Amino acid sequence: MLSNEQIESYKNKGYLVVENVIPTETLKKLQNVTDEFVESSKNIIENDEIFDLSDEHSKESPKLRRLKNPHLIHKTYEAITKDNCILDLVSQLLGEDLRRDHTKLNFKAANGGEAIEWHQDWAFYPHTNDDIVEVSIFLDDCKEENGPLMVVPGSHLGPLDDHHHNGYFIGAVDPKKSHYDVNTAETFIAKAGGISFHHVRALHGSKKNNSSVPRRMLFIGYTAADSWPLKGILDLGLKPTSGEDDFVKNIYEVYKNNIVKGEPCLQARVESNPIKMPYPPPPSVGSIYENQKEVLGRSFGE
Repeated sequence: MLSNEQIESYKNKGYLVVENVIPTETLKKLQNVTDEFVESSKNIIENDEIFDLSDEHSKESPKLRRLKNPHLIHKTYEAITKDNCILDLVSQLLGEDLRRDHTKLNFKAANGGEAIEWHQDWAFYPHTNDDIVEVSIFLDDCKEENGPLMVVPGSHLGPLDDHHHNGYFIGAVDPKKSHYDVNTAETFIAKAGGISFHHVRALHGSKKNNSSVPRRMLFIGYTAADSWPLKGILDLGLKPTSGEDDFVKNIYEVYKNNIVKGEPCLQARVESNPIKMPYPPPPSVGSIYENQKEVLGRSFGE
């Protein structure tokens, strides 16, 4: 369990790193499954519903930027999102009723794994309240030289930075126009099996991986069960492919099926937070890696 000091640190800084959380056997399963997906990507030549490919990806040297929604494509990823080794800690930050909002697995291949520009997750998916935390599972040792996550302490308590450029939402902040001094950012350093937490409004990013050591992180977004997405139910993973009656019925089913601890809550808790809706998307909408290429004054990607 988290200590009172750790909880207070999270509340004040907007992030927390905890070592030795994932059991060794579970970590090994996650690593092996991830290796299998990289191997299976050899014959993939363009981004699809599962794979986001690096620009250097090839059959001879497969390199991924991201696995999309890994909990939907393999039971090992799905199981870790419900494991008490994580949920017991998240409960101390968000309460006993928890919803899984999303997952993703980001890769930073050795010798050039791509950067993620400064951004706040809140800009992508505002909710009725901001009791939302991103849990990061370190699948590899994360060091200063292999592109660790960097977070500006205290930024979760302040304004929302502008993530638009030329009228389009690109999901990246021009650091020269940020409300925050990105030079104060602190790095997430931990061994494989550790986890980190960062608040949905914390400003964060990561550099390229210029080392010879890869860095893979599995991200799980959790919300309090009474935090409902303002963008609509599509954020819960439901696409309007059925008839209207079935679609409305399925809205609640999708919500309920993503409750990973405690009970659903239909009484949305509404709090006053800075919100700018993430619309319209850029004309050539793609992954965060593609969209962020439009940002001015890029810190990491050049």
